[in-house]
Amino acid sequence: MIKRNKLLLLKLVGFSLLPIITFIVMISLNTVPDIKTVKGQTYTWESEQFTLVNYFAEWCKPCLEELPELNKLAVSEELRVFGVSYDRLENTDILALINDYKIAFPVVTSESLATLPTKLPSVLPTTYLVAPNGKVVDVIRGKVTEQSILTLLNKHQHTL
Repeated sequence: MIKRNKLLLLKLVGFSLLPIITFIVMISLNTVPDIKTVKGQTYTWESEQFTLVNYFAEWCKPCLEELPELNKLAVSEELRVFGVSYDRLENTDILALINDYKIAFPVVTSESLATLPTKLPSVLPTTYLVAPNGKVVDVIRGKVTEQSILTLLNKHQHTL
């Protein structure tokens, strides 16, 4: 009789935990955006494409000089391009920079910096190449060109 009561008790506990376990599994399967842009778009790091993450600042001359090259890459759709303001500006200030410098790619909010798979660089400009699985595969310190990025992308596309 005692063995039977224990078995019944175990079944009751198991059935009572089932909704909780289901809830936890559902939350873990729910994809939460890893990044949010100043224009309100949301993205996850995992993608079918490679992603370029470029840290820039308005006071950095090479950063401003490479913006047209990054714009070409963003428009070409060879890979995803995201900008990150090194200075952790307010969204309104970043929107002004986007307008002033005609930035054609999404710029991440300062609040999303904690979710980036990249580190805050010690040198500007710094550009990270992120594989489709969300892992950083290369870092470029200094000014980039469209051709240098495409060459790097080609190298990594053939190694995955």
